[in-house]
Amino acid sequence: MTLLRRLFLPVLAAGLLGVTGSEAGPPSTAFEPGGNAWVASAPSPPPDTVRASADAGTPLILPLPKSLNEHPVARYTLLRGPALSGVAGRSFTWIPEGAAPGIHRALLRAEFGDAPPDTLVVQIRFRP
Repeated sequence: MTLLRRLFLPVLAAGLLGVTGSEAGPPSTAFEPGGNAWVASAPSPPPDTVRASADAGTPLILPLPKSLNEHPVARYTLLRGPALSGVAGRSFTWIPEGAAPGIHRALLRAEFGDAPPDTLVVQIRFRP
């Protein structure tokens, strides 16, 4: 390996990893000391989150809030969710065919008659 390659590769790697001090702002995840290692602190969940638990493989019908941030919800739309999930009226539905135990999330858009749209996170924990 030539001298140029030996010098260039670490500088390139440092630049790609953002350790050269050229970041525009603070890192997106805060780090806190945890014993001998540094661990990422989990950001607090967004305030508009609905949580539910169910046994793995069990079909789910979850009622959604009638209002968010003191505004009545006119309609919900699924923005992103697991396969075989959807919104029916004011309910989130999911047939979790083949879904593994753990936490699964869906993102919904809440539309109001008199306010800008908002988002709602649906978080489902499937037990094994």
